[in-house]
Amino acid sequence: MRPVDNTQLMRAANLDQLNAENDAVGTEAEITWEDFLRDYPQDAQNLRTGMWAIGLLKCWFSEALLQQGEGHIEHYRPKRRLAGDRHDGYRWRTFDWHNLRLAHSTVNFRRTDYLSKRKMGKGSYFPLRDPRSRATNAAEEINEEPVLLDPTLATDTYLITFDAASGAPRPRFRKEDNPWLHRRAVDSIDYYHLNEGTWNYKRADRMAAVQKLCEQLEDIAITQPRDQEAYDSKINEIVRYINSFAEFSTACLQVVRERGLLEHFALGL
Repeated sequence: MRPVDNTQLMRAANLDQLNAENDAVGTEAEITWEDFLRDYPQDAQNLRTGMWAIGLLKCWFSEALLQQGEGHIEHYRPKRRLAGDRHDGYRWRTFDWHNLRLAHSTVNFRRTDYLSKRKMGKGSYFPLRDPRSRATNAAEEINEEPVLLDPTLATDTYLITFDAASGAPRPRFRKEDNPWLHRRAVDSIDYYHLNEGTWNYKRADRMAAVQKLCEQLEDIAITQPRDQEAYDSKINEIVRYINSFAEFSTACLQVVRERGLLEHFALGL
């Protein structure tokens, strides 16, 4: 998971007007998300394309690459009745661009993982640290402490790391060191299905490739006189894995960081 700056979403579709219209009418007359998709197809397409571009052509949660037009417009706070809760959902957040994320179908759909045989995927779940703090209006949301990590918050994305051997996501903090942050990472990995087998294999392969490139870079860097052409070439090879647009770049960047090589890269990493 890599932080996504979603502030440009305010320009992607005319959502503020729809929010205002819903606020002005009763729940029976309000515009639903399905109405929006059906009656405002160009706005819906502009929104999806804008989210795809803002997310650097990837799922905001998994960093799996998406083709243009792919991905689900996901509501971080569910717009309808919550799974596992009697709450009717955050209907006031239906057209709030702050609440929208772009998700791969594997992240968004509830389905049985083919390896673990467990149900995974976000669906309409939105667990809280204290379920009694569940908001019934926008003003009350300040009292909530969401369990699920938010890809638009850099401090949230920091809470997941990756195992180099398996490529599987892991919590950064151990349960005994910080139970709350450990729980947030573990539950997010499950609800977002981040440890899907194919994704794990891809991460492991890419991390192994970066490990090898880093070793080669270290050898070149300490050789005197330095072969500048070879050094620059190796830097450019590694950047293909760790640049913002690269698939699963956070796992690859972790390898570079753990080897203490970030100083070699003049990038906004």
